Amino acid sequence: MTHAAPTPDPPLLLEPLLGLVHSMREAGVPVSTSEVLDATAAIAEVDIADRMAIKLAAGATLVKRAEDRDAFDALFEVHFTARPPRVGVQADAGVDRDEADASADPTGPRAIETSLDRLGDATDDEDASTALLEALIEALRRGDVDALRELATRSVDQFGRIGSNPGASERYLMHRILRALELSQLMARALAAERLEAGSEGIDERGTRLDLIARIDAFKAMLAAQVRLDIAALTGPDEAARLMSHVAIEETDFLGASPRQLAAMREAIRPLARALATRMARRRRRRDRGRLDIRRTVRRSLSTGGVPIDPVFRRPKVARPDLYVMCDVSGSVAEFASFTLTLLQAMTSEFPRMRTFAFVDGVDEVTGHLNDVASFLEVRHVLFRAHVVRADGHSDYGAVFGQFWEREGGDIDSRSTILITGDARNNRRPPRADVLKAIHDRARHVYLLNPEPQAEWDTTDSIVEVYRPYLDAVYEVRNLRQLAEAVLRIG
Repeated sequence: MTHAAPTPDPPLLLEPLLGLVHSMREAGVPVSTSEVLDATAAIAEVDIADRMAIKLAAGATLVKRAEDRDAFDALFEVHFTARPPRVGVQADAGVDRDEADASADPTGPRAIETSLDRLGDATDDEDASTALLEALIEALRRGDVDALRELATRSVDQFGRIGSNPGASERYLMHRILRALELSQLMARALAAERLEAGSEGIDERGTRLDLIARIDAFKAMLAAQVRLDIAALTGPDEAARLMSHVAIEETDFLGASPRQLAAMREAIRPLARALATRMARRRRRRDRGRLDIRRTVRRSLSTGGVPIDPVFRRPKVARPDLYVMCDVSGSVAEFASFTLTLLQAMTSEFPRMRTFAFVDGVDEVTGHLNDVASFLEVRHVLFRAHVVRADGHSDYGAVFGQFWEREGGDIDSRSTILITGDARNNRRPPRADVLKAIHDRARHVYLLNPEPQAEWDTTDSIVEVYRPYLDAVYEVRNLRQLAEAVLRIG
């Protein structure tokens, strides 16, 4: 009697590899069968105890496009790690952080001997936040990649609180973290520290700014990667793949968009502006034509035997509005301000008189700065050239409205449309709704474009409802599509 040969056991890493491939495809990353075979062969050539070597082998064979790298990195962590979720993403937060870190990685992270060491000594949330921000400024100044990576993890734990928000999206969590960190203020504080340290010798302002900008962008990418990892660890690979599925660029939220997505949106903004200007011009021509004047048309038709060959229209007097744009350029909403200003600047033919103001807790006109912009307006350039910070650098809509009314109130009239962009988060300061009422009473229209999801309005320090009686409309503008629709409505 012959016995069938026993079926050999599958390779040790085949199951997690196939799981990774499945999740990548679910996330919209194209992976062919031949690439899976190549990955299997490549992994067979490396030490299975060397996790980084496995990741490099899999990445080299499965990832063909740079834009798919983030999804691969996050999903690899889900399928090729036996570690439990970190304390920051566990629903049960009763585990000691030091014990959890030790069990997650016996070797532990690299020792960072700077103000980062003081994070463990903080006695309450406020002290911990202060220590974290001080450590972040120090790491940004030094360009310490390891410290920035550790601080990204701690920032996600402290400000994201993913374990207590299991249903939150990546975009929402990134917005929450970036608002807490106030990266624009980190830039200013880091520059001030560099100047203080250099003393009378001075610093290379331009070079230092460029270095800090690059480091902050890299830190934001680290934050996004950590958020994705924690969501994947909490929800599992299938849900992680669904959350990472590709979204059309016009549907991508401004808040929490990755550097790659922001770059793609910048490429799309000018074509969008041209298309939008064409639509507005076509609509204006139809509107300018006016309604049919039946009486005059009938009288004119008498010369053609009663046939209305040449209809007569009542042409209305339609005046295009004088547009005042006030943009909140603080924190994470600064990116939204960039897109709004760039779009409107590209449509100057539809708004013959447009004045632009940027604000944080002070307001300054930046109309002249926009004339120097060839393609995309970077808000950080506005921050360097305008006086938008008067006190502590946190948003103060009430104070800004007061300053704006004092300076520009006399010029506002029935032809003026006021467009405010920002999240209406006032850091619990006096809202000065009476000033907004005075602006509304004198202007033609006042609108607010808010980049936050509507569900987040009027939470914590948001005061949308306080201002709503003195606004003609409040639009949720989370992405390019909604931005275009809102501009079309007000044009």
